[in-house]
Amino acid sequence: MSNEQNLQLVVFTDEDVALFAKWLDKDYIYKWFCCEGKDDEQSRIDGQTEKQEWLDEVKHHNEYSHRHLFIVTCDGQKVGFGICLDLAGEPDYTKEQYPDLFENPEPGMALEIGYCIGEEEYLGKGLGKIMIRMLEEECHKLGASIVLADPNEKNIPSINVLIANGFEKHKDCDYRKKLN
Repeated sequence: MSNEQNLQLVVFTDEDVALFAKWLDKDYIYKWFCCEGKDDEQSRIDGQTEKQEWLDEVKHHNEYSHRHLFIVTCDGQKVGFGICLDLAGEPDYTKEQYPDLFENPEPGMALEIGYCIGEEEYLGKGLGKIMIRMLEEECHKLGASIVLADPNEKNIPSINVLIANGFEKHKDCDYRKKLN
């Protein structure tokens, strides 16, 4: 098991796009990032649109100052992906997902995190918990007072790791943590 000192968040680069695409193709990531946790054939087909949206987003990562993308490394090996999203830069999504907090969003007030472990041999080893703490630290550096996450309610491992990091369920698919 690797410890926290061996993990690093490094800024996502153009060189990471192909690796992220490879990770999205893995069933255990595709299911949550592209299919909203559904396993039926139609959802898998429809998931291709969501996958393409993710790929377009990461391909154009330098064009959006409110999206902060990272690769997680363990002992120098690229093992995961993380994002801190300033919700003020995504007003339509924000109003839909978090209407109670964002009637009039302010930049830096709240950031949403997303993450995945792309290399199977690192699953179930506690890296998710460390990754979340690292993403929280980035959100704090960016000026966030609250960090949010929107895991699918069927994604029990992700929910458990969020709760273990002090997130509280506000409603289905809406977990929040206030930063000090």
